[in-house]
Amino acid sequence: MGEIARFQEILRKLAIIDEGFAEDQAGLGLGLPGSRCLDPKTAALVRVGALVAIGSPGVCLEWSTTAALAAGATEDEITDVLLAIAPVAGLGRVTGAVPGIAAALGYDVEAALVYPDHH
Repeated sequence: MGEIARFQEILRKLAIIDEGFAEDQAGLGLGLPGSRCLDPKTAALVRVGALVAIGSPGVCLEWSTTAALAAGATEDEITDVLLAIAPVAGLGRVTGAVPGIAAALGYDVEAALVYPDHH
């Protein structure tokens, strides 16, 4: 296979949200900032809520959900964020985010809709 073209490598790294690449090449620091008031778990949960509220793509929702889990958040805390922001973000934004968040939690929500008794 020949050498991967530069544009292909850039697109691949952006698609998988390569944090090191985003910071080094695009100047986007995706790590949680140091805060005097918010602990890392709370900050990660806030990011999940913000990304849902602005209608981010599924890959971003999966990334932020995975980051929240890594920071110590539970599945219940993540879904509680969805319930908490629904009145202000809108039901459309929240339901649109469900597949990306469910994927990060290892839950096949689409299969659960087809076979509700098996999930």
